[in-house]
Amino acid sequence: MENIWLNGEIVPLAEARIGVEDRGFQFADGIYEVIRLYSGKPFAMAAHLSRLERSAHGIQLPLPGGAGFLAAEIARFLERNPLRDGMIYLQVTRGDAPRNHAFPACKPTILFYTRTLPPLPDPEKSEGVALRSVIDERWRRCWIKSIALLPNVLAKNQALAAGADEAVFVENGIVSECAASNIFFIRNQRLITHPVGPKVLPGITREYLLRLAGQLAIKVEERGPTESEAVAADEMFITSSTREISWVKSWNGRAVGSGGAGPVTLKLHRALREAVERETGPI
Repeated sequence: MENIWLNGEIVPLAEARIGVEDRGFQFADGIYEVIRLYSGKPFAMAAHLSRLERSAHGIQLPLPGGAGFLAAEIARFLERNPLRDGMIYLQVTRGDAPRNHAFPACKPTILFYTRTLPPLPDPEKSEGVALRSVIDERWRRCWIKSIALLPNVLAKNQALAAGADEAVFVENGIVSECAASNIFFIRNQRLITHPVGPKVLPGITREYLLRLAGQLAIKVEERGPTESEAVAADEMFITSSTREISWVKSWNGRAVGSGGAGPVTLKLHRALREAVERETGPI
């Protein structure tokens, strides 16, 4: 039986109830995080909760108890509902109040639950992912991890309909990020990725990889690459908390790189796995 933590209570997921006038439902007035579990332990939870606080501040949403309270409650939940490998989905909305665009004086709705994830493939043995470029029609506050993901959902399904695995946003010829992941390019041994900001979410895996790249003496360029640069990359990969690193095999049907996970991609993946094991123990 799956359980959920909802406003301080642990209840069966099938019995959890949220009001019809909850602003997350009617306005997408909320934020979220997805935290990876390895061997039963959350990875980079402090970083995720710090980002949640930034997102809350970005939409003027009070976060009762802050990160410390949520960390303690997640630990309590995991003790009662252990899961070895999977994720924690955490969501906060402004709460339940009569429908009005003006911010109400109400108590936020907070929930989280765990979910099993399939084993991650070895990048050296995986098939790689196919990307499809789409016009970026999203808002300019992508640094907020908002639950208002309809533009991302539409982009993802546009890519799937074209036979690809993931959508990559392009605006005025500049590549920013993907529908559900950050994107990196490698050219001439340099790691290139768009800086965080209005069109790029500060991904937690992204943050770790940039730090690890410095430790590995891999030169990093945070700038907006052009689409023509991207398709000519020596290596390309996308990242997220749930996928770690996935190498890209094609862009709009055109092959990328040498047809496999490249040496820099594999080096960064090994370093990321070592970082995970230092924080959570053997995987």
